[in-house]
Amino acid sequence: MRKLLAILVFLILFTIGCSSQTLHDAINGKYESPEILYQNDDVGVVIFLTKNNDGDYIICRSSYERNNFNRYVFDSNDDFSFPIDISNKSEFIYMDIIGEHTETPLHMVWGGIFHYPSAKHVAYKVQNNEGTVIQNEVDINKKHIFVDILAEGIEESHSITFDVMDRDGNILFSYN
Repeated sequence: MRKLLAILVFLILFTIGCSSQTLHDAINGKYESPEILYQNDDVGVVIFLTKNNDGDYIICRSSYERNNFNRYVFDSNDDFSFPIDISNKSEFIYMDIIGEHTETPLHMVWGGIFHYPSAKHVAYKVQNNEGTVIQNEVDINKKHIFVDILAEGIEESHSITFDVMDRDGNILFSYN
């Protein structure tokens, strides 16, 4: 009985030791001083700003989960990152897959709108040779990031266009 109790205590401490009370702390274990720009606990997606080994800013998209103890476990296996010049504000959009080689991959369209402070929405279209595959409008959060989790993936070659709009629906910027 004592051995069983000792093993159980060890497993609990080990599980808690591999996790963090906050997502920021979990990410900070791998990246220095991350600033979380987007977090979705329902699907376990996080987008954050940090610096790479050379001290240059990068934006990372990664995944995480909350364990049975309601603690965060950061998963950097599927990280996607790219350099960004924070002094030169820009716009970007990506079609992305988290867990591409798993049974339940997560497909998403995400991006950032940093140059237009009055921007509130992004209307995007994903097209292939046969026409529009997906079309949607997504809100931009206070940290200038937008994310749309897709119900299913896009297997074929595609192109993506988007319009950045203000709260009244006026187009501020188009990427075609």
